[in-house]
Amino acid sequence: MTYAQPSQSRGRTETDASPGASGAAKEFTSKAEYNRWLITQDNFAAAEAKRSQTKEGVDFVKERQRQHQTKGLARQQAAAVQMKKASESIEAHRESNLTLGRSVYEEVAGWRKGAAETKEQWSSHGKSIKETQKASNAVPQAMAAMTATKKAQAQTTRDDDAKQEKARKDLQDLYLERSKKQAERVREETADAVVDDAKRFFFEQRLKCASDTKTDAARLEKERKEEDAAFRELQRKKRVKSKSYRVAASKSKQALLTLRAEEATAMREEKKRLAETNRQRLDDEKRDRTAQVKGVQANAFLQQPPESASRTSATGEGGMPLEESFYSLTNIRPPSPTPEGMQITAA
Repeated sequence: MTYAQPSQSRGRTETDASPGASGAAKEFTSKAEYNRWLITQDNFAAAEAKRSQTKEGVDFVKERQRQHQTKGLARQQAAAVQMKKASESIEAHRESNLTLGRSVYEEVAGWRKGAAETKEQWSSHGKSIKETQKASNAVPQAMAAMTATKKAQAQTTRDDDAKQEKARKDLQDLYLERSKKQAERVREETADAVVDDAKRFFFEQRLKCASDTKTDAARLEKERKEEDAAFRELQRKKRVKSKSYRVAASKSKQALLTLRAEEATAMREEKKRLAETNRQRLDDEKRDRTAQVKGVQANAFLQQPPESASRTSATGEGGMPLEESFYSLTNIRPPSPTPEGMQITAA
């Protein structure tokens, strides 16, 4: 989108509003008004589009509701028809089930009668098998033979038990004799004289151990005190040495801080001196550039005008001849006419 026409109108307005204009009436549209008009048109178009979309949406909803109602009525009628068909089908199925139930009942009754007859046949067959088994049964003879075998095995077991009991009694007598011998030896070894000798030996052994322990304890206490004194002396020397190191470090830190402060002061002085030198250099360069510009301007404008031109037709401000004007007194040539808006720049 271009704004050529509003720009031209605005240009004419600025020209008319300049000093010395005739004050004509405003006959143009500014850029701001044009933009507001465009925004209004866009808003109107957006509103129209929104209203159209809303109307289409309402129509769509109404059409969808109408379709749903139509489909609902059709489905309701179809459901009624289907329910009627289902009732008829259920009634027919019930009649069929009744007919089939009668036939099944009759068939089951026949099966029950046949089952009773079959049961009676099997009962008769079982009775005959029982009689046959009783006639051909050999269990009593087998039980008698087994009883005789068990009696013989029991007699053998009793004989073995008697032998084991005799062996147990012999072993018990042997253990009893051994226990008596061991008790006699214990009584001999635990006699009063033997116990006294053992106690005396134990007391002397404990007394010797106690004496040796006391001697070792005294020696260890002496060594501990000597080592403790040596350790305390070593720690004292280390503390003195550490204290001297801390004092030396503090002095070194103070000296370093003093040195850094002096260096910082010297650096600030040097920066101040360099800043002053730089400022002086910039002032000199500025004066040099100013002098150069003034020299160029002097070469360009401070030229002596020709004698004939200055005496014949050259006039100054207000129609005064140049030899009597300000330009003749300052030797500055009159400015040449330049188009409006142009600026003279010095090279």
